[in-house]
Amino acid sequence: WVKVIASAPMFPPPGPSIATSTEVWHHFVNALIMGAAFVATLGLAAAVGVFLWTCCLRTDRRLQSRPSSKPLICLSSVTAFLAILGLSFYLTLGNVVSDSAVLEFDGAAADSTLVLKQGRILSDIGNRISSTLNVTIPKCPAAYQAELRTLLAPIDGFRKTVDDFNTLVASFPEQMHQASGVVNDVSAKSLVSLSIPLMLVLVCVTTIAGIVCSTLCARGNGRVSKYCVRFSGPLFFAPAILFVTFVTAWEFGFVVALASFCKDADANTLAYVKEYFDNTTFQVSCYYIDGTCSNPFIDNLEVAHAKLGSISKLFDDFGPLLTQACQSPEAAVDLSKAIKETQDPIGVVEQLLSPEHIYPYYKIAVHDNACVHLISGIGWLVVFQLAAGLLCLPALTLMADTLLHQRALWNDDECPAKGFISQDVAIVLDDIVFEDDTPDFVTAAAATAGTKADRSVAMAKDHHSCLGSMCVPLQWMFGRQQSWFPPSNE
Repeated sequence: WVKVIASAPMFPPPGPSIATSTEVWHHFVNALIMGAAFVATLGLAAAVGVFLWTCCLRTDRRLQSRPSSKPLICLSSVTAFLAILGLSFYLTLGNVVSDSAVLEFDGAAADSTLVLKQGRILSDIGNRISSTLNVTIPKCPAAYQAELRTLLAPIDGFRKTVDDFNTLVASFPEQMHQASGVVNDVSAKSLVSLSIPLMLVLVCVTTIAGIVCSTLCARGNGRVSKYCVRFSGPLFFAPAILFVTFVTAWEFGFVVALASFCKDADANTLAYVKEYFDNTTFQVSCYYIDGTCSNPFIDNLEVAHAKLGSISKLFDDFGPLLTQACQSPEAAVDLSKAIKETQDPIGVVEQLLSPEHIYPYYKIAVHDNACVHLISGIGWLVVFQLAAGLLCLPALTLMADTLLHQRALWNDDECPAKGFISQDVAIVLDDIVFEDDTPDFVTAAAATAGTKADRSVAMAKDHHSCLGSMCVPLQWMFGRQQSWFPPSNE
């Protein structure tokens, strides 16, 4: 599948502003259409062949030996094995992608929740510092109040920066949880829906195998079974092949498009994020994927950290004043303690927002899941659907129809009663069956035709599997259909 990705066409850029966009789009669309058209043509030819064969294209060529069911049994086993193997590959890789995607979104939700929690802690610390100063400053001598109020401006700036940071982060946890739920639902539905073609192939194989095996186990002559296959061919098997064809063609186009995207996943991701999302999302994506842009989250955090440093320096300068002039030593201790308490939340947020922590989420989601596991899963699904649904299933349908048809011809030829019915007996049987409508034609034929008819009747009774064929020579001779005669050998 690495070679598939390498041979994929260039993924077209978004928007009409790029000069080569039109040419790239044409090349990309042509690649998708040609591949999907090839798959569709192959499947359509197979479905039409099954339809025509089961409806009207067959031969009554007499066999020199009894038709064997071994090739059909072997092909049905191979078809079922391919379908089951394809489902196993796809479901295994699909579950890997689904579980990994849900795990990544849940991890991102947990991280963003922790970041938001640390931001709120910083906001509470800022409010506490501001409240302490607002309570302490009025207690100070008037000569020092104006100087102490200069501390409020950086504190208010710190609080505003932290509030802006919290506003940016506030919606992320809920969005990540929603994305996790959507991915889980879509993955489950995709796993089931894309498995339908191979499941349908298994149903068709089971149906054919059931018809043939029931005929063989019951030692039937195949007359009824062949009509089951002939009716199922145009009504069930051919539509099933068409369904598998169109789903496979769509999956093939999707794999080619995804492989094309993955040839340069980072550049394509940034191009489409820039085209269809806001500038903040693009800046954040560019910061973590390419490392060349600024990150608004990190910028706000750095601003808050810088303001916190200036506040700490001011507290170092004004701490003695608060203790001596304002007679509020506890205020100085509380403010110094609050400044120190901001270090841990800022450190946690810096670690959670670092590229070393965020980029693995993107790498696993895009480079590993989408560009490796998803392409491999759907790619193998396409291969096994082509093999089982578009090659083996049509051949299996034709083999089943041919086998049952030849089995019916063989049993007709094998019936010993046919060779002992003379023309005189046939004329008498014809008169009795079609004029007198008396089912007891065997006795009447024996009374009329004598010893030769007695011999045919005796052999017909001895060979019960051929008893129903007594009227077949009459039909061949006179071209009439005995409406009263049962269709089975009984």
